[in-house]
Amino acid sequence: MKIIRVDTAFYRFPAHRRIVDAIQEFTHMEVISATIHTSDGQTGIGYGYTIGRGGRALKVFLDDEFVPLVLGEDPADIERIWEKMWWGPHWVGRGGIASLAMAPIDIALWDLKAKRAGSPLYKLLGGYRDRMPVYDTDGGWLNHSQDEIVREAAELVGKGFTGIKIKVGKEQRSEDVARLRAVRAAIGPDIKLMTDANLRWTAPEAIARARLFEEFDLFWLEEPIEADDVLGHEKLRQSTRIPIALGESLYNRHSFKEYLARDAVSILQPDVGRVGGITEWMRIANMAHSFNVNVSPHFLMELHIHTTCAVPNAMWVEHIPFLNRFVVEPLRIEDGYAYPPDTPGHGLLLDEAKADPHLIEAHSWAA
Repeated sequence: MKIIRVDTAFYRFPAHRRIVDAIQEFTHMEVISATIHTSDGQTGIGYGYTIGRGGRALKVFLDDEFVPLVLGEDPADIERIWEKMWWGPHWVGRGGIASLAMAPIDIALWDLKAKRAGSPLYKLLGGYRDRMPVYDTDGGWLNHSQDEIVREAAELVGKGFTGIKIKVGKEQRSEDVARLRAVRAAIGPDIKLMTDANLRWTAPEAIARARLFEEFDLFWLEEPIEADDVLGHEKLRQSTRIPIALGESLYNRHSFKEYLARDAVSILQPDVGRVGGITEWMRIANMAHSFNVNVSPHFLMELHIHTTCAVPNAMWVEHIPFLNRFVVEPLRIEDGYAYPPDTPGHGLLLDEAKADPHLIEAHSWAA
C-alpha cells in the first residue's frame, strides 16, 4: 500500500460572532486540509488551521515541503513519516509554520489508520474513556460587556456545562476583578471558573493580577505571560496558588519538556493543529503523565475529543463552536459532556455545500 495522491485545500471561514481577547481580534479561521489517497482506494483527511493570518503560507509550505516527502510512502508508517517531515525542512522548521503544516498530513494518516481498522480514532489511540467533560470559552470574550458574560455564563450552566472560561486582560486590574466577581456570583461556588490572558502580561503584572484573582477560586489562569518566558512562569507558579495552564503557543514536545522539568506549569494545553498532529500530541500527553500533570487541549474539540478520550490524564475539551456551521455533523455535547463519533476514523468532515463558498484554493498532487 502506497500514498499515490494528496489533495490539499485552503478555506477561510468567518467568525460566528465578534471575538476579541487580550491581544487580538479573531475574525477568521483559516483551515488547511490534506486528503491522502492510497493505492488500494482508501482515504484519510486531516486539518490544520490559523487564526486569521498566515493560511496561504501554511498551504504553500504543506504543498512544497511535505507533500513530496509523503508521496510513495506506506501510510501505515506514521512514525517514519512524521520524522521525515520533522527533519526534512529542519533548517527553517522545528516550530511555527512547519509544525502547523505537518498537522494535516499526520492527522490524515491517523484517520486512515483508524478507518482501515474499522475503529473510532479514540479507541485506536488508547480508548481510556468514551466521553469528556467540556468547558465553554465562547461566552467569555473580552469584548463582551460584564452583563453579557454574566448572562451567558448562567445560561451555559443551565445547559449543563460544569466549566466556564472568561478572558482577562483589561487595561485596569479592577475591571478584570469586577468581571470575575460578577461571573462567580452568577455561576455559584461549584462550577469551575477558568481565565485566559492570551500572553498579555509580564511576570510582575501576572503575579500582581493573580493575587487579586485568588479570592475567586479559579480552576486555572491560562497563558498569563509570553509563552517563551519559562522563568517568568516559574516565578508566577511559586507566587500563587492558582494553577497555571499553557501550551497553545508551544510547538513541540521539547518546549513542553522544559516547562515540566522546571515545574513552571500546572496543566498542559497542547493543540494537534500546532504541534504537528496527533503523533506529537500523544507524546506530549504521555510525557505529562509521567510528571503527574494533566492535559486539557486548546480549541479543535472535534479532533481533541479523540486524543483526550485516549489518555488517562486528560481533563477537558474546550467548547468553541466555530466549525459547527461548516461540518457534516457537529460534535455531540449533552449535559456537560462531549462524545466522540462511533464511526471509523475521526469523523470530522467539512460539508462541501457550506464550506466551498469559503474555499480559497485547492490542488491535487500525484506520485
